[in-house]
Amino acid sequence: MTRLEDKRNTVSKTDLKMKDIGEFGFIRSIMDNCNFSCKKVIKGIGDDCAVIGPYEGKLLLITTDLLVEDVHFILKEVLSEDLGRKAVAVNLSDIAAMGGKALHLFVSLATPRSMRLEIIHSIYKGIKAMCRRYGINILGGDTSASPEKLMISITAIGQVPENEVLFRNGAGPGDHIYVSGTLGDSAAGLNLIKGKFSAPEAVAGYLKEAHNNPIPFLRAGRMIAHSRLASAMIDLSDGLLFDLSHICEESKVGARLFHGVLPLSDELKTLAEINKFDPYKLALTGGEDYRLLVTVPYMNLELFQKLFKKGSTCPVYHIGEINKESGIKITRPDGSEDLTEIKGFDHFITP
Repeated sequence: MTRLEDKRNTVSKTDLKMKDIGEFGFIRSIMDNCNFSCKKVIKGIGDDCAVIGPYEGKLLLITTDLLVEDVHFILKEVLSEDLGRKAVAVNLSDIAAMGGKALHLFVSLATPRSMRLEIIHSIYKGIKAMCRRYGINILGGDTSASPEKLMISITAIGQVPENEVLFRNGAGPGDHIYVSGTLGDSAAGLNLIKGKFSAPEAVAGYLKEAHNNPIPFLRAGRMIAHSRLASAMIDLSDGLLFDLSHICEESKVGARLFHGVLPLSDELKTLAEINKFDPYKLALTGGEDYRLLVTVPYMNLELFQKLFKKGSTCPVYHIGEINKESGIKITRPDGSEDLTEIKGFDHFITP
């Protein structure tokens, strides 16, 4: 029974609140009857991007992300230019997760009337820097006054060849699970920004940068999609366990993660040692790493590994396997296994 179904059994529909069902329970509750006329809609709600087409052998990818002050960022703790870059990066990460090439952006801002124009111009400087770096056009957007907080909403448009798009629902038993970088750095950086941890300047600077300036894996995403060696892919925005659970749910499979091989940066290990906490907890549940999580069929493993040894711009780490069972188990170095509770960031449940 899902969390949404359980809540429906105990609370009447008129009494349900967003905190009762959470972000993804809400999304599931509105998915039906959203596509009224277009036969070219291949995927609507429920993946990293909507997918429409084909148009001359290419599929159109469309995604939107909203960043809200004091929810996604603390304005006084981040450079405005970095904020602009991050607002673009989180959208491009969705395009990367589908194996696509980013093309265009629409940028919308809601800002308090009292906000200094210099801050807004600095945000746009970061936005334009990212667009210049990845060859993307800003085509429009909207602006509005906000009563109190700054909000940035970006819609990104990309494309991918029709036979190369990757969804969340293609994973099968026996597939191996890979991730395109270290885990937990962004969550550690956020905790440093909030003053929950302390660390030497070099360690703190590295982890805060991981949170404030994520890098979208566009090139790696295209390499994986073009190779046609992977079965499913997602970007890690809400935490490894939460995002892997989306692949498992969509593909109707389970998964096993190998606790001892989850990739951790030296900076996260140092932070954990100084502050006496388990870094693997952040690796499993910390959000906003924006790595690519990929499943690869056993028959394709050798070619996939060669793909990332030959001229690769990023490492990939083997962290688990897909199986027929339900849920996600964690195998520890001593061989013991735990069926883990699926935890990650949810806007309406996470305190």
